[in-house]
Amino acid sequence: MSANNIVAIKSNTFERVELSGKDAARFVRHMHEDKPTPTAQAALVCGRAVLSEIFGKTPIRAAK
Repeated sequence: MSANNIVAIKSNTFERVELSGKDAARFVRHMHEDKPTPTAQAALVCGRAVLSEIFGKTPIRAAK
């Protein structure tokens, strides 16, 4: 990723946070390579259970 690339990591109607250069490259690498923490994995399990209750089916796992 070149220093000219900008990656938006958070946005809504009123604000946006952007990373560029080394920070953007590290963020992209983090998203692809780093493993989720046990807390994040537990939150995902809980979220999928809630979705299952709401929609009455098992949500489809996102492709990697």
